[in-house]
Formats: sequence, structure tokens, C-alpha cells
Amino acid sequence: MNDTNTTSPIHTAVALFTIRERLQFLRLDAEQGRLPMVALRQGEGLEAGARRALGAATGIEDVFLEQLYTFDGGQTGAQVIVAYYALAPRERLPIRRPGVGWADPAEVATLLAADHRIIVQRACERLAGKLEYAPIAYQFLAERFTLGELQAVYEIIGRQTLDKRNFRRRMHASAHLVETRDVRRNGSHRPARLYRLRDTAPATAG
Repeated sequence: MNDTNTTSPIHTAVALFTIRERLQFLRLDAEQGRLPMVALRQGEGLEAGARRALGAATGIEDVFLEQLYTFDGGQTGAQVIVAYYALAPRERLPIRRPGVGWADPAEVATLLAADHRIIVQRACERLAGKLEYAPIAYQFLAERFTLGELQAVYEIIGRQTLDKRNFRRRMHASAHLVETRDVRRNGSHRPARLYRLRDTAPATAG
């Protein structure tokens, strides 16, 4: 939410994404349509400002966060906006606050002001681009997950259906995946093996 206690010309804005059956982003003020954004305080770093913007809107700051780009504030009233995108699994985001809701990026043209619309669009492009060379998909999952859940994330972000056998072969061959001893039981179905992200795999690699 906007910080009215400072006149800094530099603002940070954040597009927070999660997967709730499909990719969605957090928006504020349904009527005006905007992303979490604050003006930097004196001596405050860019990432700290972005996390503060997230915290003010959601109560959560410790999520994956990456800088997108810097641009002229234009319609927002800020001279400069440094844009970030953030990712989190839906289980970490039980947000129930007035004026805060989730929206589909496909509908961004009718939901957000122009400057914030561009942030969401570029963030989606960044996500799709990094999917094949960085373990960014894991940011949408719980600490332990099934290969089926991981494949669903790849399909949602990449907007394509993947062959189950080929996908599993590729994931097992990657350096990112660690098989655990645990399984998840789902009714009468065969228990699904649980996996986790290898600790040394940086989501921003590449």
C-alpha cells in the first residue's frame, strides 16, 4: 500500500504470484486496480522497500523476490518505480484483508492501471523464460511435494501439456530434485513419493 509518510521519488512495486488452480497475482483496490507499492524511506534499500510493500499488503515478507526493471512512474505519481515480482505457495498466503484479492494475468488489461499492468505482464514473461533453466517452479510448492504437483506448475506457467514420463525423466536427471523417504497417500490410489528442492539450487541461477 502507498506510504504517505515520505516524499521519496523512488518507489518499489511488487507483483506477487501464486498458483490457485491457475497462475494468479495479488491486486489491491478492486476499483482502481494496483499492486503493492511504497515510497522508499531515507536510507532504505530497494529490496527492503519491496518487502515492506508486501508486508503492508499481506503481512508476509519472507518470500522469493527478484527485481524486474526500473521505469518512469508515469500515472502513479512516482518519479521512478523499481518493479519486483514475488512468488509463494498458496498455503503461505491465507490473505483475508479488505481490498486485497487475487486476479488472473490474462485479465490484467481490465484490472490494473497501465503502469502496474506492464509489471504483471513482464513478470509473466520472466517466469516463462526462467522456467527451463532455473528452479523457479519450486517457489510455488510446499517444502515437500509430488512430481505430479511439480508438473502441474510447469504446465500452468508454460501454458502447455507435458508428457508425464518425459517430464519425470527430466526432473530426475536434474540437479535440483531430492527424493525423500516419505509418501503421500490419497485414498485408494498408489502412494505418491515426496520430493524437495536441493538446498544448493538457487532459484535465480542463470
